[in-house]
Amino acid sequence: MDSFEGLPAKFVQKVIPEGRYAVFTHTGTLRTLPQTFHYIWGTWFLNTKEELDEREDFELYDQRYLGYDHPDSKVDLYIPIK
Repeated sequence: MDSFEGLPAKFVQKVIPEGRYAVFTHTGTLRTLPQTFHYIWGTWFLNTKEELDEREDFELYDQRYLGYDHPDSKVDLYIPIK
């Protein structure tokens, strides 16, 4: 996105810094999102040689997000790495 023009007032403008990210796709309802984060921080992070960067992590809700309770919803989780 090159501009925030036309962004609805309910949204906040945020520019994500460039860099490397480990990307995880959560599939299922958002009720089970804590399980995905538990895997990221309790399994992946403890076993990877990647180092965390100090940038913010973020979630991407695109056309694959079908609603809070939809079992086929997908959300990408971006974890900043060096």
